[in-house]
Amino acid sequence: MANPQHLQLLKQGVTAWNQWREQNSDIRPDLGQVDLTGANLELYNLTNANLDQANLAGADLRNALLKDAYMAGANLYMSDLIEADLQGACLQRATLAGADLYKSNIAMADLRQANLVGTLLRRVSLVEASLAYANLTRANLFQANLHLADLKSAILQEAILESASLIEANFEYAVLIAAKMAKANARRANFKGANLYKAEMDGMDLRDAILDKA
Repeated sequence: MANPQHLQLLKQGVTAWNQWREQNSDIRPDLGQVDLTGANLELYNLTNANLDQANLAGADLRNALLKDAYMAGANLYMSDLIEADLQGACLQRATLAGADLYKSNIAMADLRQANLVGTLLRRVSLVEASLAYANLTRANLFQANLHLADLKSAILQEAILESASLIEANFEYAVLIAAKMAKANARRANFKGANLYKAEMDGMDLRDAILDKA
């Protein structure tokens, strides 16, 4: 459960909150299971915060600092995370369906088993992120950087990966049915056992890619 004092501080606004964070850098904010539906958290410093199972549906988190935040099981349905910093965040089993993460930094984040159905991930950095078993059906990853990302057994049916960087990414046993992958750079990527039925792959760079049983 959330720390009542931390929640009260959060509600005092971004200036007061960020000042408190700066003056108390050793304190980890505890906002676990809190209901922040539709909250305005733009520019908030939530670095390393505990947001375990928090409800952030429809929240405004543009340019928020969520680096290393613990957000396992959090509800971020239809939230606005444009240009947010989620580097190293734990979003395992989180719901981000319909959320907008345009140009956000999600490098090295844990998104295993996350719900990313219809999520807007255009031009994001997912470098070395873990997306194993995540559901990215109809997600838009146009020009996204997935270098060394792990998408083992992920569902990417009808996902948009056009012009994305998939260098050395792992798509082993992933479902890429009808995915749009034109002009993506998939050099040294692993598609072993992946389902590429009706995938659009025109102009893809597949040099040294593994396509065994794909």
